[in-house]
Amino acid sequence: MKTSTQTNGRQTVPVNKLLSILIIAVLFFGASCTQTEIKENEASEPCFTKESLQTVPWIKDQLAWFQVPKEGALRVAVYRYRGQDFLAFENPSLSSPMSYIFNCAGKKIGELDINYNEFYDHVELTAILLEGKY
Repeated sequence: MKTSTQTNGRQTVPVNKLLSILIIAVLFFGASCTQTEIKENEASEPCFTKESLQTVPWIKDQLAWFQVPKEGALRVAVYRYRGQDFLAFENPSLSSPMSYIFNCAGKKIGELDINYNEFYDHVELTAILLEGKY
């Protein structure tokens, strides 16, 4: 098997040597990123907390709508979907439950092109911030 090319009688750098240099460069670059650096880039604080129910304006507005008398049962839960946190206002009588699931920026999952069934098939419940009946 030929492992190098030849041009005008001169032999160029062997293909195996180039491949070896490339592999070493990739390994060196990958090793330069430590676990500590990765964790520093992750959010240090969760974007949804019990306090955010009373301090973040758009969350307060959503919660107030559900807390009107006769709206029924309410659960406010935080889910993790594909590495991102989402806040869900869950009420069994909702006709469009996907309209009440938001990312940290306050965008609904429909605006993010996330299918409702896909979302609930692949989420992890991380916290329940509120449960009540109104």
